[in-house]
Amino acid sequence: MEAGREKEGPLLLVVDDDPLIADMLRRALSRRGFRIDAVGSPAEALERAETTPYDAALLDLVMPGTDGADLAQQLRALLPGLPIAVLTGYTNSPLLAGAQKSGMQVFTKPVVIHELVEFLELQLK
Repeated sequence: MEAGREKEGPLLLVVDDDPLIADMLRRALSRRGFRIDAVGSPAEALERAETTPYDAALLDLVMPGTDGADLAQQLRALLPGLPIAVLTGYTNSPLLAGAQKSGMQVFTKPVVIHELVEFLELQLK
């Protein structure tokens, strides 16, 4: 373990094509002790995941190109066992059923931050 790292919070990958949502999550979760690496595209997320050992990931479900469910599968191939939560404002999206069947935790937007924190704390024990 790197010197000083034990004092740092868990590192989360946040992927959302809406910069306002990504910034809100970054600010809210940083205040609760998490370190946040927020990116705006699945391609950027995969590039970062090749070199960064994230502790968990929060993914927007509906994004241009690769959706959050597909991105989750690709991230888990790079980082086996990575806890992943999917965030969506589209409660009727056909992608939602696929995400739920794959065992990912789904949170609807607007996200209730304390529920998200509870999920993360449980997953990162």
